[in-house]
Amino acid sequence: MNPQNRKRKSLFTLGAGLLTASLLAFAAPAHASSEWQDGSSQSDTILDCWTGQPSTGVTANTGWWSPTGEVPKVGEPFLLHGYVGLVGLPCSSGVTVVPELVFDETAFGYPDEPVKWGINAIDDPTPTFSTDPVELTRGPNNGIAIASVNGQAITLKRGQIFEFQVPVVAKRALKGTATPAPSCYERTAGIAACPVATSGDHLQVAFQVAGHGGDKNFVTPYVPLFAAGTDTGGGAGGGGGAIAKATSSTSATFKVSARKKGKATVTVQASAAPTGEVVVRDLARKGRIVARGTLSAGHHGVLTLKVAKLGKGKHRLVAQYAGSPGVQPSTSGVRKLRLK
Repeated sequence: MNPQNRKRKSLFTLGAGLLTASLLAFAAPAHASSEWQDGSSQSDTILDCWTGQPSTGVTANTGWWSPTGEVPKVGEPFLLHGYVGLVGLPCSSGVTVVPELVFDETAFGYPDEPVKWGINAIDDPTPTFSTDPVELTRGPNNGIAIASVNGQAITLKRGQIFEFQVPVVAKRALKGTATPAPSCYERTAGIAACPVATSGDHLQVAFQVAGHGGDKNFVTPYVPLFAAGTDTGGGAGGGGGAIAKATSSTSATFKVSARKKGKATVTVQASAAPTGEVVVRDLARKGRIVARGTLSAGHHGVLTLKVAKLGKGKHRLVAQYAGSPGVQPSTSGVRKLRLK
């Protein structure tokens, strides 16, 4: 069931002027009836070693592939896929990469087939793949990390791409875009993957990247996953209807100081009682969490939090509500401050 070739999206052309022509040469999937279903891409930024100007460093994507060309049914094997390439020109010799699959592991089984992987030139029309052993560990986002291949750390030079294919089977219906997407601040800022509990039926691949001077610790693309229940006849929304979550909105007021602890009053409004974690972050300090608390039904959507001493200088505070099984997550507007 493992295709020997795979589709590459033109996302790699972003910020990589010298590589643009070669990155548009795509390889077709081995099955004419099937294509890779790619998700969102994500990149980081480096300073180009030639020009000294900001440019794309690494860029990555993830997806899934069904050998039938249709949404897989529960119990039918399909592939999870991820790839990352170094397209920019850092002043270092390359980048070290640790891919980590972050998803609801209880929803999947694993057939007796090997993980396939390859390190190839991005413009190689006939990339090669290996089934040599990979070392799997528990990653920093509590996902399944590929720590090494053939006992060696995964390192890429400019113009190289690392790809992997993991065979899985769904143990329940997967509803993809009908469930919450991983839209947390940590993922978009490159700090961490979003928690599995708030990410619905989505696969995140948190590529931990280092050594190339990028502005993110993790480059984390994601893709919605679908599997049809065995009693549905095969649509992407199979296996029963998704439970609709109430939308929410979050607002916050702050009374803070450079030298003393302050407070934040966070209000979450929704048609259902909002419960769950609330944090306040300082975006001017790399997203540092300066306050944290948990909403219960008795709070009626209003929570007062103690805020740490912020220190002198500019601050950008934002309150984030993580959501609950019945309420979608939301984020407040940013409050800009200068403390003396």
